[in-house]
Amino acid sequence: MTLDFRIPEPPLAASFTAGELSGRLVEATTRLLAEFEASTAPGFVLPPVYAGHAVVEDTKADLLYVLGLLLELGVEEVAGHNIVGSMQSILASLEPSRVEGFYSYRTGESVLRMGGLAAVPEALRSPVLAAVDSPQILAMLDDPDTIPPNFAIVATRCLRALAALDPERSRTDLDALLERVRSMFSSSSNGWIDDGMGSWVHYDIYTPDMYLFAEPLIGELGDDWSTGLAKVLDDLDHIAQPGGSIVWGRSIGALGMAITVELAGMSVGRDIGDAQHRWLTRGAETLDDLLAWFPNGVIAAHQHRAPMFYRGTSRRLQMTLDIYGKLLLAALELRRRPDVRSAEPGTAWAPAERFIKLSDDFASATLWSHRSRGFPFVLPTVFGFSADYGPSPRSPGLLEQPTSGHPVMVPVITPLSQPEISGSSDKPLMPAGLPTSVDHEPGALTISHQGWAEAGSDEAIVAGTRTASYRVEGRTLTVEETLEFDDAQSLPGPLTLTIAETETRPLDVTVDGAVQRTIDTSGLAEWRSFWGELPRVHQIEIEPANRVSFGWSVTPRMRVGSTIRGHQYDASLYEPLDGRVVASLLPAPDDALIRRLRDIDVLHMAWPEWWSGVKPARTAEVLAQVRATGTPIVWTQHNLLPHFFKTDDAAASYQLWAEAADAVIHHTEVGRALALETYSYNEHCSHHVIPHGHWGDHYASHLGTKRRVVEIAEGWSPAGLRLGVVGTPRAEKDLQLVVDAVAASTRDDLQLVIRVDNSVEVPDDPRIIADTVHLDSAAYLRRMMAFDALVLPFTRPGMLTTGTAFDCIGAGVPAITSDWDFFDETFDGADIRFGNTAEGLTRIIDALTAEQLTGAAEATAALRPRFDWESIAERTLAVLEEAARGET
Repeated sequence: MTLDFRIPEPPLAASFTAGELSGRLVEATTRLLAEFEASTAPGFVLPPVYAGHAVVEDTKADLLYVLGLLLELGVEEVAGHNIVGSMQSILASLEPSRVEGFYSYRTGESVLRMGGLAAVPEALRSPVLAAVDSPQILAMLDDPDTIPPNFAIVATRCLRALAALDPERSRTDLDALLERVRSMFSSSSNGWIDDGMGSWVHYDIYTPDMYLFAEPLIGELGDDWSTGLAKVLDDLDHIAQPGGSIVWGRSIGALGMAITVELAGMSVGRDIGDAQHRWLTRGAETLDDLLAWFPNGVIAAHQHRAPMFYRGTSRRLQMTLDIYGKLLLAALELRRRPDVRSAEPGTAWAPAERFIKLSDDFASATLWSHRSRGFPFVLPTVFGFSADYGPSPRSPGLLEQPTSGHPVMVPVITPLSQPEISGSSDKPLMPAGLPTSVDHEPGALTISHQGWAEAGSDEAIVAGTRTASYRVEGRTLTVEETLEFDDAQSLPGPLTLTIAETETRPLDVTVDGAVQRTIDTSGLAEWRSFWGELPRVHQIEIEPANRVSFGWSVTPRMRVGSTIRGHQYDASLYEPLDGRVVASLLPAPDDALIRRLRDIDVLHMAWPEWWSGVKPARTAEVLAQVRATGTPIVWTQHNLLPHFFKTDDAAASYQLWAEAADAVIHHTEVGRALALETYSYNEHCSHHVIPHGHWGDHYASHLGTKRRVVEIAEGWSPAGLRLGVVGTPRAEKDLQLVVDAVAASTRDDLQLVIRVDNSVEVPDDPRIIADTVHLDSAAYLRRMMAFDALVLPFTRPGMLTTGTAFDCIGAGVPAITSDWDFFDETFDGADIRFGNTAEGLTRIIDALTAEQLTGAAEATAALRPRFDWESIAERTLAVLEEAARGET
């Protein structure tokens, strides 16, 4: 029988062009919109009420806008419905007086995409112009404390669309607004624009989004728009995370991810900035993440997540369509320069550190971004209307702030007042306003605040100072806090610091000088972020004093991607580490490899041939992506060559792994020496000798099994001396030698149970029971209870170790072994050595006594402490940690 051990080699992610990504965006959005039509709006007629919320003009206008963008992109029909006809029906359903702001310009621009007023039935032309007019927004622009600066761009687009639809209309207001928008883009030296009202300093997602809003006005804005965007894109290139280019403040989460895709389109389509190729790659990877947020074509941002309050469940459909529009706008931009090629896969989130002074007017409005593989985060020091702007580290999937909720990772005073009785506030107090100072050095930041206030206020309710020094060391963020109060005894309530934990990234939190407790918050709506649930919080309880100093640190549990998760070796190794590492299966490489590598801190390889194959070209392609993402590799090198692929290609593939590995674990010193003689490892690779563990736990439930019970189950006749050769036939195992030795033995109480292949000639000897099939685990373990000894006939070189030695140690079954220095180091004299000839084995068999076997069994079982999985797991964990920290 010939076994076919080829493994599939699906294509890996590859570089692509802007035109290809544009096509993907159109295809994905069209597909999702068809699902939206089928599940929610048959015939693109929106329901009057959706889950208890009225569906009004904002949603209608956004559906109109999405259909108009598809029309511009050359799509004429979606879900079997003509786009122009659907747009006309939506226009007829609009109530013009209820269309304002964003939805006014989207209505106007959609009609222009249809061909202007001439494409609209005459009866609808006057209502359309009324819907595009936006008098309320124009009136509010006069008061900067009423409406954010970005609405100036919104209003300009409304007037611009109105002028295009009705050329006889005066342009006076439009020209004045254009000048106002020009000044916004020209007033910032670094491109960052404050979108705050009043005393708020909102450097947030609306800085880049204002540039995107202004796209239709580019021809009228001059060079300041492109110059400013280039600077912002350069900053964001080093700041962006997989959860969004901006991950603090309002309107992040799904919208932030969509804006990241838009920024990629704008950078490439308008030829802006020096990182266009990375932006293209980043846009595609973000799109892959974002597409998972739309079950049945409707956004899941409100399910087990929490968007900003003004994007609550009443705007679920509107938010869905808003994001579809952003994806299509990106597609349009990418069509401008379709031949631009992306950066290589894995380069979108390279490590970087950036410290930015955001404001010309406020020196302490800053952003510290530390994007490392093990612990990426940004720490903004701005001032906004909610805790979403608080000065705490942010990292989607790792360090998250409950949306507009309790401030995290900063000291908070929780008042004990009862507002329903006294009228006073029970809102938490956090460090007030902007910092008084911010000092940065590589890997560290120190900030100081004056006073404690409610989120959104810089008027201190409690006098005092907070100074916090942050430092990153590997995968640990350490913070030293000094709090000073004018009168600690008069604080209005307890003083705490809370650290929220995401579902997939458990945190190890240590505290020096304060009490810590962990609280289950799973399922609580108030502990949800833009990206997901926060099921656990670590609460640090600080004893107030006029001066308090304490330290705390956060270390995300290491995420190990194992290529053999579920294998008995993997299970035994990681069981003692349960609750200390996050181990998951890393599936065989395909086009999702880059995405999967993002979710691990270290790749733990066992047998490369079963993961990346044995073709050198394929292996090189896989390893290029692993290295491009900066994923460290720890290789537990069980084999010198693959068991079933003893070819030049297999050796060349192993050589590539040797050159790529950051650390290699060998099971013995002799194995280490042989591996180093055979392969050339990279000069930075560290080598460690950690034994293979014994399989005692697997045999524990079988130890009481009677010999006769096994014999009956297997159909074996009783035997005074039963020998076994277990495991898969291999080239290194001389099975013919064992068969010949038993056939030559003079013992009539002898029985051999052996698994063979068709290369072994088995004589017609009733004492020899030859199997050719692979046993299930239960039968394998049960049989060991009826063996007096195992024969391990590894007489040919080419192996580093054999797991059957650890069956012997685990089950306490003696081993009759060939001459192999691995056995010298492993059994340390507890085995029975026969040499490497059939004659030598026959002599051993014929002379074996019950006393010899009993002594060998006891000596073999006594080896178990040396091969205990707990100690092996600890030593392996140390190697994995070193690799994850880049210290190997």
